[in-house]
Amino acid sequence: MVGAYSRRSVPKETLMWNSIATESWQINADDPVALTTLLGLPELSVTRLEYDANRDLLLVLCHPQYDVAVCPTCDTVAVQVHDRKERWVRDLPWAGNHCALVIPVRRFRCDHCRRPFTERREAIAPLARSTQRSEHYLFEQCRGTTIQAVHRRERLGYKAVEGVYYRMAARMHAARAVHPVRQLGIDEIALKKGHGQYALVVSDLDQGCVLTVLPERTKEALEAYLATWTAEQRAAVTDVALDLWEPYHLAVRAWLPTAQITADRFHVMQNLTDRVTEARRTIQRAAPEEEKAHLKGCRWLVVKNADDLSDEEQAKLEAMFVVAPALKRLHDLKEAFRAVFETAPERPTAMDQLTDWVHDVEESGLTSLTKFVTTLRNWWEVILNDFHERLSSGFVEGMNTKLKLIKRLAYGYRNFTHFRLRVLTECDGGMHSH
Repeated sequence: MVGAYSRRSVPKETLMWNSIATESWQINADDPVALTTLLGLPELSVTRLEYDANRDLLLVLCHPQYDVAVCPTCDTVAVQVHDRKERWVRDLPWAGNHCALVIPVRRFRCDHCRRPFTERREAIAPLARSTQRSEHYLFEQCRGTTIQAVHRRERLGYKAVEGVYYRMAARMHAARAVHPVRQLGIDEIALKKGHGQYALVVSDLDQGCVLTVLPERTKEALEAYLATWTAEQRAAVTDVALDLWEPYHLAVRAWLPTAQITADRFHVMQNLTDRVTEARRTIQRAAPEEEKAHLKGCRWLVVKNADDLSDEEQAKLEAMFVVAPALKRLHDLKEAFRAVFETAPERPTAMDQLTDWVHDVEESGLTSLTKFVTTLRNWWEVILNDFHERLSSGFVEGMNTKLKLIKRLAYGYRNFTHFRLRVLTECDGGMHSH
């Protein structure tokens, strides 16, 4: 049996690291209120412990510390007990055992306002089946894993764990204010593959966290969200990384007029590789039958970065270039464009190199690439902005991968609110301690 604790100070000169506490405490085994002290709930006193083998549950039987309660209506101390019943409340595990508090729930009658009321406890929400610290424990257990895994490990009902998790997530994020954001990332993710259902993800690129998830990838949805920001918050945004979808650009220009928009290089290169694929198909279709066999399997070799090719892949690609010189011209133009983004030191140099690249494309006769040139000219300024701050949506693209993992772990979400809360919890950039 353990007993109550007594505190003793530890001299600061004996501390080697700042992480070591400046106080310690010890338990006296002969103290009768030792278990009450260990319980850590000042409103309750432990009377005894019982182990229920059928439920494999440690029961901590408690009684209230005080014989009176404060009326929530008139703040008068009430002494007359109107009714009482026993209540089981799940608590934190004790020494590896699942634990429940057995406490009396008392109803008092207020002598002042003549109304009955149930006494309230700070550690237990009204009608809750768990202590607040137990709910926080379950919430943290759900981070990085599934609710189903926690419900099995903790031997609780799935709905019980689910309810605790989403209630706490909703409270946490309702109280979370929008912190000043300097660099904003905006992108979408497919909620259901192949069904045209997309969600809009808004992220803080500096803090590495998701700010919100919107149910639609529309200009109106983004504008409605930005309208909830204060004028000071909107003025603090200096840069926004976007893809080449015009509704996002229109919304940002309307609500963040002082921010510089940068077309994310990932999406620019993706657009180019799509056009390269079209050109490669045209070249293959036009090739004589005896050459098509040599060009088989060149799909990924052409779009893959030259630096990432193995020696075997490089040799195979060179053999294809001998058969189809136009394929080599296509590959060289793609690599030249990529080199501009990776090596140009500043915007003026990049502008000159891209101008020369456009001229080379026009002379090449590759009509599929002329479509990309049109896109390049339409978005010329925002693409060149990449060479100003080198702002990228790389974090957003990486976050999209994490969001896909969240969906897979849950086998998809039918409830968008649950999906949004899960994303905000798992992708908070460490803003809430685990």
